[in-house]
Amino acid sequence: MKSNVIVVYKSTTGFTRQYAQAIAKALGGEAVSLKNAGDLAGARVIYGGRIIAGGVDGWKQFQKRCPRPAALFAVGALPADLEDTVKAVWKQNLTEAELAAIPHFYFQGGLRYDKMPLGEKLMMKAFAAMLAKKKDKSTYDQQAAAVMGHSYDCYNAAAIAPLVDTVQSL
Repeated sequence: MKSNVIVVYKSTTGFTRQYAQAIAKALGGEAVSLKNAGDLAGARVIYGGRIIAGGVDGWKQFQKRCPRPAALFAVGALPADLEDTVKAVWKQNLTEAELAAIPHFYFQGGLRYDKMPLGEKLMMKAFAAMLAKKKDKSTYDQQAAAVMGHSYDCYNAAAIAPLVDTVQSL
């Protein structure tokens, strides 16, 4: 029997879709892209989007349909252990009330330049080059410079466990 969980996601290069599908499978629900999401009434809805320019892709659009999901996840290229950077992303995307009310999770994905739109690919390459030349690099700058110059895959299905546990306990 299917659960009433729907994992709605917006994915460009596939990492967010991978996590959404894994979460849906673990919870016995279904994963559906934001553009194909139908009626969400009566479901426990989880939203996931990639981090791009400090924002969670599609989050504002999704909130118009579902202001308070059961959980929110974001997928980014940087390691999850950069806690200050991850906290800054959440503060940029969620109000104080949302931070307290919506369980939120960050998962490291990676970069797939071959699947990235040309404009984003050029922007990422330029950002990586700028970071490489920067003299006084922060921890974030060092991590970003080390990984942003090439494609890599850090998808980790086990990382979803805290989100799955949280949604199961609701």
